[in-house]
Amino acid sequence: MSRREEHLDPDRLVAAAEAALRAAVDVAEHTGGPWPYPADLMGTPLQPDFLSEFTRWEIEQACEFLVRLGAIEKPSPRKAA
Repeated sequence: MSRREEHLDPDRLVAAAEAALRAAVDVAEHTGGPWPYPADLMGTPLQPDFLSEFTRWEIEQACEFLVRLGAIEKPSPRKAA
């Protein structure tokens, strides 16, 4: 089964979405900046430890879910300089 056909268990999706929102808030408070897109935190020095219990794919799925709900905005694609 390909990733596109995989589905995250609803309970796991909600847990990942809650963690993603918490990460965005925590990082924004720490940096004094706007909420970052949670999936962009994965693997960076700013990634909160509690996100480590989720895979990058799970957090990406949670972010897509949060975008559909209108809770966060998907970042616009960056243009090459």
